[in-house]
Amino acid sequence: MLIAALLGFAAPDPCVSEWRFLFANGPQGEDVAGSRAALIAAVRRGSPLRVGWGEAAADGSWSVEEFSNVGFTNIMAGRDLVVQLEPAMIQNDYLDAKKATLRAEPLEWRAIMSTDGRFDAQMTVPATGKLFRTLRQRTRIHWYALAPDPKCDAREAVNSAPPGRKNILVESIKPAE
Repeated sequence: MLIAALLGFAAPDPCVSEWRFLFANGPQGEDVAGSRAALIAAVRRGSPLRVGWGEAAADGSWSVEEFSNVGFTNIMAGRDLVVQLEPAMIQNDYLDAKKATLRAEPLEWRAIMSTDGRFDAQMTVPATGKLFRTLRQRTRIHWYALAPDPKCDAREAVNSAPPGRKNILVESIKPAE
């Protein structure tokens, strides 16, 4: 009896919301691991997302893994997520922790990622807003959601764009030039 009770305490409850890996896409948008459907269902249920990606030398001499919270999220054609990541400041170094500091001349980084493998990033000068650099990349992306295990997630998955739904344009205002 005591052993059963102790084992019950040791087993995590899969229905508790926690950060879970749900899906990975390859550089060309191919499904690599997990479930694309579970990821989209988690978004439709209101779960916040994080993404992870990285690079490494073939000989293992260096590697960097990066993670970001997701802000604005699109579900396109019911299949792909396109997300904007939270802004961050560019560091001096990404391979040596002893050299990883913020730049003396700050650059702000913003990025968009998609389950189709795209990873577009822009760096701007915060003081002027001037574009410094644009990077267009393709990469493997790992997608995480703060959610219960998909097998027991009973929250309603709301489709915000059922067939035929259109916004009603009330007014379109462009600033005077």
